[in-house]
Amino acid sequence: MKVIEDYRRAVESSDEYLFKQSFAPHVCVEIPAGAIFDQPANAAAYQLSQVARTAPGIKCTLKAAAENNWHLLVFEGELEGQKFQAIDQVQLNQDGKIDHIIIYMRPIPVALKFAVAIMQRLQPARQETGPNSRIGPARNRT
Repeated sequence: MKVIEDYRRAVESSDEYLFKQSFAPHVCVEIPAGAIFDQPANAAAYQLSQVARTAPGIKCTLKAAAENNWHLLVFEGELEGQKFQAIDQVQLNQDGKIDHIIIYMRPIPVALKFAVAIMQRLQPARQETGPNSRIGPARNRT
């Protein structure tokens, strides 16, 4: 299935454009730390495009289709010399675009390290403001 193959390639190559092409207008992303983000496709695409930048060489080792338009992709990689495995459970909407992603990662110590590394990588983007930023304009807190 093309959208699943595009998602796999996007993860492995940090391709923000491929993520955007694979996603529905809004995507619900659940991460190993337990947080759930329901966000526009461009924000999800940017955040997920940081994965291969954080863990260069990440590779998909298994893909499988499940019921109700769910698909599983298993990735293996390395972070700071420690191996990890991630399972992305993705659901396609009626238009054949990804609208829900649940990410599992093991072992837990590497998953925690990965979360910190991703947050540090995203930190500069959080400081962006203005009409063309991914975050949007800054708001006064008065």
